[in-house]
Amino acid sequence: MAPRARQLFATTPWIGNNCTLPNQETKPPPTPWSGQLTEFFQDYRTLDDIHRYIDLLAQQHPNLVTLREIGRSWQGRPLKVLEITSPSGNVAEKPCIFLEGGIHSREWIATSTVLYIAGSLMQDASADVQSMLQHFLFTLLVPVNPDGYVYSWEVNRMWRKTRSNRSNYLCHGAVAGVDANRNWGVTFGQTNDAPYELQLHNPCSEFFIGPEAFSEPETKAASEYMKERQQNWRSNSKAGAGYVAAFIDYHSYGEAMLPPWAYTAETPADPDGSYQTSLTSFINEAFYNTSGRTFNAGADVFLPNPGTGPDWAYGFLGIRATMTIELEGHSSCLPATQIQNVGKEQFAGVKALAAFIRQHGGEPSAQVGIFARGNGSTALYLVVILVVFASLVAMRSWFNWFSTSRRDYHPESAIIGMSRDAAPSCLA
Repeated sequence: MAPRARQLFATTPWIGNNCTLPNQETKPPPTPWSGQLTEFFQDYRTLDDIHRYIDLLAQQHPNLVTLREIGRSWQGRPLKVLEITSPSGNVAEKPCIFLEGGIHSREWIATSTVLYIAGSLMQDASADVQSMLQHFLFTLLVPVNPDGYVYSWEVNRMWRKTRSNRSNYLCHGAVAGVDANRNWGVTFGQTNDAPYELQLHNPCSEFFIGPEAFSEPETKAASEYMKERQQNWRSNSKAGAGYVAAFIDYHSYGEAMLPPWAYTAETPADPDGSYQTSLTSFINEAFYNTSGRTFNAGADVFLPNPGTGPDWAYGFLGIRATMTIELEGHSSCLPATQIQNVGKEQFAGVKALAAFIRQHGGEPSAQVGIFARGNGSTALYLVVILVVFASLVAMRSWFNWFSTSRRDYHPESAIIGMSRDAAPSCLA
């Protein structure tokens, strides 16, 4: 198909991305945020205001929040994560729920939604939320793509990609950028759709995957954060604690939950496939009880897309509770009046996600990823084979030496004249 004629949905017509429809947000708000938490979600906010909001949350809730900088964007902006949990228990041993939004810069509602969830986790005093904070560490990265977010405010409202300097003389302007949601490993660049493949490797395309997996500092930082936590869990003597239990990537638009595999649009084999299907049903019930809506759910709702974050999280780290959530609407633009409604709906989904993991477990998959049984068994078999082989070689060397020394035995040479080179190999 022609570039961007490729239908975004497999079952729903693609409406398009523009901000010129009636009642849509078409430009930034005329005045900056006042600094009052209660007013923050009355409109979309600039990156400076977002960082002020994040800093203020951390200042007002020091017992719940740790603010970390996990890296820098291509243009040097900080990539800030909020780590939110109760002070009770060992934080390093709590399962982690990682939420991110704004990897596509024009999807302002995704950025606002993750910020809304962050505020709700800290300000909701209900028993169920307090229980969640005691059991889980919530990590929120927003916006994932700060350079693109600023560009979507200041220059091109519909900018999607990063702002890395992937210059190409065919493109309009010196900066082509990369689609950061095609830049993750495991399924990077894997597609059987030849026309789409041309777009994936065209620096001027909205879907340009970049020169290699994790070429963008934004995806590199997010993946390294999760990978480090998962590796720490792997080496932890108390296995079962501290793993990444969930990874949710928020986007707009389409009202859909998209678990793996995105690159084939096919559901994983059971039991992981059944786990993910049950999870989306559980979350959908929470959506319906909050907003009266349910989302389309399944790997086949969209056409295949390689190199997504959830595919990497599942395929490499074995995170079973992982998905893309496409928020409501028929465009990347949504009226600011919908921010709080969408936020409430998605916070209900997060509570359902946490409840599901507590009921059904969230340990890494035994089917795929670095913790799969096959991977662990293969490594063990290799170690055993190497040990046996080394033992046989040592025994043979010792036997040859023993036979020779018995045949040419002279007490004085055995005690005095034996050189280091003549010593048994198993003792050298």
